[in-house]
Amino acid sequence: MLFTKLLGSIILVAGVLGDVHSAFRDRRQAIPVDSCSERPTFGERRRCAVKDGVNQLLKKRDEDWSWGERVQAEAIIALHLAKYRVFKKTKAFLYISVKQMNIDLLSALSKDNSLTSKEWGRGKLAYYILGMKATCQDPRDFYDHDLIDKLKSHLTNSSSYLDSNKFAYSLILIALCKAGEPIDTHNLDAISTTPGYYTFGVDEASLVYMAYHCVGNSTYKNAEDAAFNFILQAKNENGTFGNEYSTALAVQAIFASGNRTLRRQAKTGIDYMINSIERSKVPFTSLLLSVLPAIARKSLLDIGSWHCPTTEQGTTTLSTPTFLIGITVFNNITAIDYEHTWSAPLQQGQTLFDALINLNNTDQTFSFKSKTTTWGQYITSFNLMTASTDNRQYWQISGTDGNPLQYGASQTFPSQGDRYTFKLTIW
Repeated sequence: MLFTKLLGSIILVAGVLGDVHSAFRDRRQAIPVDSCSERPTFGERRRCAVKDGVNQLLKKRDEDWSWGERVQAEAIIALHLAKYRVFKKTKAFLYISVKQMNIDLLSALSKDNSLTSKEWGRGKLAYYILGMKATCQDPRDFYDHDLIDKLKSHLTNSSSYLDSNKFAYSLILIALCKAGEPIDTHNLDAISTTPGYYTFGVDEASLVYMAYHCVGNSTYKNAEDAAFNFILQAKNENGTFGNEYSTALAVQAIFASGNRTLRRQAKTGIDYMINSIERSKVPFTSLLLSVLPAIARKSLLDIGSWHCPTTEQGTTTLSTPTFLIGITVFNNITAIDYEHTWSAPLQQGQTLFDALINLNNTDQTFSFKSKTTTWGQYITSFNLMTASTDNRQYWQISGTDGNPLQYGASQTFPSQGDRYTFKLTIW
């Protein structure tokens, strides 16, 4: 019955696309992969690498929109952190892979209801619970299965393995923490170690640090700091923290810390990972799963931090605005010298693009146009000032800090008091 229900959902999703397999197969063949190595700035090169890496990862799906057995959740997490903050059901070419993740898990549950096998009981379920959180699903009610209770049981059933593998143990604690579960102190004791000693080096220290940082128990602040200091001290002369996989986890830990003064510590590591993608031309799936979140400057602790849709259609439609954000349009490169600022109404959970729509509907002095692209809504004009592609113009979006946004307007979720500037710019 569960499989019938889930397959029915997949058929419905496929119907949105028509002949979904042939249509997207053709689309996958047509996706261009441009080199990022000649981008003029590090920021542009990094954003280009994220875009190309996401394309590469999507292209690696098979005929069933799958990345392979027990890899679905890691792929969904990588896409979530790198680009797709919310997997909307209206984006069927993406959401069908969410359903594949669910099928992968349901298939395992049909064979082993407790998921106690080595493949699932030693940390793999933690990835799938994080995948649930990334796709706005409730791991406590997954087709009548309580995945949280199953994961907690693994801490006992797989204790002999986990006691010697703090990487897997910490991953489980991160999944429980992100699911809002309280963590017992004996579990936090279990991932503690002699300062400076980690069986799996930087990889283990990074997961241990993120687990402590997620829980936020001040009693374990020394253990948390010891793990973080180990990571920083492990940085090599060339700016890496080991291979691509170790470097990716170290960079995740640095960004999870929230310490903006340390971000420069991660720059050479990110550059190294970008070079790895460039060198390989067709990077392994495992490489993309590891490096994409780090290149996007995100960590496992960012999973589920964006607002989930509130309607079946996957959009947030609330009528009364709850806060205002600033919108400035600036143009000093054409004959029209223009600068004007508005206060745009916005609901919690709506995007910056929603703010433009709301402003367009409530203020006669504001208008804009956009077009739909693979990467979301692309702004083409404000108040009849149109960016000319012939003149290499585009509307650059900057945030409150004055830096260009990592994502477009339709994938940016503002907060109270944020200010955004749309500046007509030449590339």
